[in-house]
Amino acid sequence: MAGFGTTGRIGPLRCGASLPDIAAVLGPPWYSGRISERSRWPHRFVYGDIELCVCPCRIVTPVSVQTWHAPIEPLSTRTNMITSFSGRMTYWQIIGALDAAGCGRRPAPYRFPGGAYLQAVPSGVVFTFRTDDGNEPEPLLKNAAVSIAPHDCPPVPAGTPDDGYGA
Repeated sequence: MAGFGTTGRIGPLRCGASLPDIAAVLGPPWYSGRISERSRWPHRFVYGDIELCVCPCRIVTPVSVQTWHAPIEPLSTRTNMITSFSGRMTYWQIIGALDAAGCGRRPAPYRFPGGAYLQAVPSGVVFTFRTDDGNEPEPLLKNAAVSIAPHDCPPVPAGTPDDGYGA
C-alpha cells in the first residue's frame, strides 16, 4: 500500500493507462460489469482485488484496491502476479508504511460518518478507513483509490474491430 500511496500505481495499473497495454503485461482482466445500468460506459475490470474503471477509449480513470475483507488479493509488483495477503491493514500500519516510504500525507478534504480518510501526497491516493466497528481496536483500511478527471473520449471510428473489451 505504501508503494501505491507514493506513486499512485501498482505495477502497470495506473490512471491514464490503456487497458489493452495493461492486458499485454498482465493478461486479460476479469470483467466486472458496467458502472451504471443507464449508460453503456464506463466498465469495471478487475485484477484480484484491484478494480479499474475504464472509459470507452479504454483508458483507466480510477484505480481502487478493495481491502474490506480478508484475505485480499493484490498484485505483486515484483512478479506481476495476484498474491494473497491475509491481514487487515490498520490506520497506524498505513501511516507507518507511508512514513517509512517518505510519502507525505494529509487528511482528505471530505469526511463521512463512521470513517476517516487519509490522502497521500503527491499521488492523490485516498485511503478510506472504517471507524464505526466497535469490535476493532483501531480503524481498518476499507479501500485505497486514485482517479483522474473525466475526459471526452474520441469517437471510435466505424468498422474498428472489437478489441474484446467493449463488453
